[in-house]
Amino acid sequence: MLIIQAIIVSIIGGIIFSIIGIIPGTDETATMAPITLILVLMGFEPVVIFAWFIAILVAMQITHTIPTAMAALPGSTMAVPMVENSNIGKKLGIPHISMRKMSAGSMIGSLIGLPIAILFAQILAPLSDIITQYSGLIFTIAACVIAFMSQAKIGAVVALVPFAFLIQGLQRISTEAVGKTLFTSIFMGITIGPMIAEIFNIMIPAKRAENRREKPTEIWLAPDSKEKMPFFPNPFKFFGKSSIGYVAGCSAISACTFTFSPVGMTVMLGELVASRKKELFDRVTTTLGVQDAVSNATYLGELLIPMIAFGLPLSPVALGPASPLFNQINLHDYLTMSDYFIYGFIGIIFGCMFAYPMAIKKARKWSEKMFRSISHEALIGAFMGLVCMLAFHEAGLFGIITALVIGVFGGFLNNHYGIHTGVQFMAYYASGWIVTTLISVCALAI
Repeated sequence: MLIIQAIIVSIIGGIIFSIIGIIPGTDETATMAPITLILVLMGFEPVVIFAWFIAILVAMQITHTIPTAMAALPGSTMAVPMVENSNIGKKLGIPHISMRKMSAGSMIGSLIGLPIAILFAQILAPLSDIITQYSGLIFTIAACVIAFMSQAKIGAVVALVPFAFLIQGLQRISTEAVGKTLFTSIFMGITIGPMIAEIFNIMIPAKRAENRREKPTEIWLAPDSKEKMPFFPNPFKFFGKSSIGYVAGCSAISACTFTFSPVGMTVMLGELVASRKKELFDRVTTTLGVQDAVSNATYLGELLIPMIAFGLPLSPVALGPASPLFNQINLHDYLTMSDYFIYGFIGIIFGCMFAYPMAIKKARKWSEKMFRSISHEALIGAFMGLVCMLAFHEAGLFGIITALVIGVFGGFLNNHYGIHTGVQFMAYYASGWIVTTLISVCALAI
């Protein structure tokens, strides 16, 4: 039965991405998209693939709290906004409390975000024709908003233009070289851009000397908590009444967004809650719980709303980690409304069966194991190899070259100017409208 298959892949995916989430610095898109694409290419049923993706999303969003809270190292890109408060919690001697608040918030965000996103998608579905008609303009507006919310501000907005021209230029070359436009190679190039840029730095003597280390980096983990917990604690019990209101309310709001960066939503709603809390302990722990709830709910909203209402990747999540669910196989054409509820909750429940208890009870033990046993460089090398394989599958050697070109340029923008991959993914889908419009304007001016 499909339900049994969905349960099995959800458990397997939950275990795999629970472990990946513990490793600091991992990128959701670089890890989730390639493996999901392999499942799509293997021919798994659409509902099974959907359950898999929900499971790995939830698992990674829960366990990325472990290195973030215990060592103030972001377990994934979505955990970056939580580092500052996690560091304060560490100095206060409460990293285990911070981690439990974050894990519980993540569970609450998932449980609230799924039904809210599905219902809101149904409300927007009648507008699908209008939104589809103006998708290029919508992507461009969303790209400008997300770019302005990044560290680079106006610089990121301006950078959309050259990046759009680079993408469209490569698409024109690919049409001449391999007879088609490319998606996977460009998408993967953006995904691993920060990694490629770091590797490129090694080839430059000044940068290599700047980054050289005489000894391995030392990481100090806080002591483990002696408090006993049930196997699967009730996530709502980790918050007081007012805090639950903030966590639930922010989860519901963020689940209705689908064009803004998940990181941007996490920062914005987290700061809103922090401004309303005066006492330090309450502010830090409540804000962390809200931020992780928002990260999960936003991810679900940005996956489900474009998928159900439009069948188009009209969000950073749909453009990034969930891209195979729209491009290689469009789940919009295969899943019914009941499928979204049934297999979505299967993904949440069975995806967190390993991640949630581990984050609550075994955080320090597993953090130490990952830090000691898994090389971050080996992880980067493995995903670089996987990306090259997928690019070669699409367009041979030209696909790999395209991924590297995009990766070097996009990685430079990310690492040096703070124009993150969320901006770049939006620029990719807005590039056609940006280039066409500017060419038309130039033609009129001549």
